[in-house]
Amino acid sequence: MKRICTALFLCLIVCSFVTDAAAEQRKARGLLGLVGADHVGITVPDINEAVAWFEVVMGCSAPLTFGPFSDPVGSFMQDLLDVHPRAVIKQITMVRCGRSASIELFEYQSPDQNQTFPKNSDWSGHHIAFYVTDIDLAVADLVSKGVEKLLGPLPVTGGPAAGQSINYFKTPFGTYIELISYPDGMAYEQDPSRPLWSPKRNGTDSVSTNVPGLLGMDHVGITVPDIDEAIAWFEDVLGCAAPLTFGPFSDPVGTFMQDLLDVDPLAVINQITMLRCGHGPSVELFEYVSPDQDQTFRKNSDYGGKHIAFYVRHIDKAVAYMESKGVEKLLGPLPVTEGPAAGQTINYFRSPFGTYIELISYPKGMAYEATARIPLWDPRDNRP
Repeated sequence: MKRICTALFLCLIVCSFVTDAAAEQRKARGLLGLVGADHVGITVPDINEAVAWFEVVMGCSAPLTFGPFSDPVGSFMQDLLDVHPRAVIKQITMVRCGRSASIELFEYQSPDQNQTFPKNSDWSGHHIAFYVTDIDLAVADLVSKGVEKLLGPLPVTGGPAAGQSINYFKTPFGTYIELISYPDGMAYEQDPSRPLWSPKRNGTDSVSTNVPGLLGMDHVGITVPDIDEAIAWFEDVLGCAAPLTFGPFSDPVGTFMQDLLDVDPLAVINQITMLRCGHGPSVELFEYVSPDQDQTFRKNSDYGGKHIAFYVRHIDKAVAYMESKGVEKLLGPLPVTEGPAAGQTINYFRSPFGTYIELISYPKGMAYEATARIPLWDPRDNRP
């Protein structure tokens, strides 16, 4: 009887802790007014090449292009985007693939631009994952179009991520693209806690793509120096939840890591954790150890520069909330009042793990929508 009482007491403590943590996350999301991921921004060497790749290979649409932007005498670019004061954004183009978050492509010129591509194992490593209903069919489609495929499709058969199959691809502009499928869900979902969001919730027919069965962005993966620190930041600041953790992964004698992820054969993934932030694509965190790891953070103007943008309902309140949490804010909120992107207001923030976070809001839409045949996907339309 004593053992039963002790077990019940411990269960009550744990359950209370989990409930309190969930309540704090809901409170943070409420104060922030966070809806979900709006887009992932990446810097590419040649924006026309990247736009063409997404249009031809992925069948995506590119309804919004704007720029250039520069400040030849002042510090506007540095204050707004944390880049060199003389950095120039030649063009920005936003791409829609399916029914999920967009991809925002940047082409920069900057005196201090790093023009090397990061590996997945580097602190600036990242990838964009798209959900497909039939991974074998989708992989065959990309291979038929000449896209460089890494090892796969790889089915995950053990652990909490069991049920997913993945395959990475290399693009000519330095960003890795992953195809992922989990038609029957994943093992971790047996837990009653809230699962990760999936683009399957927005419908299972493909739109704004020519890849068979592609539904939209499933997650963005980023490599961080300290995964526990990054998880805590997302949970405490953005109110995200972390329902899925798995790993480690390594191959001390073979080439599995190199073949699967294009990293050093001796690279080790200490841990992977997937975060749900509102209704929209997840954020997948990686912590790597690798002999050739680049332990520097990229600027937005560098090849491999990236940011994750979250849509918020009231940007002034959201920015004030972020400042109250001690997050380093750049110039803003900045309303865009002219051109095709007019109607949006933005503000960038620096995170302690090297990825820039943007808050964006466009409560009345943007100017380009008046003439766009296919507008960008709006995270406010995501089904929970």
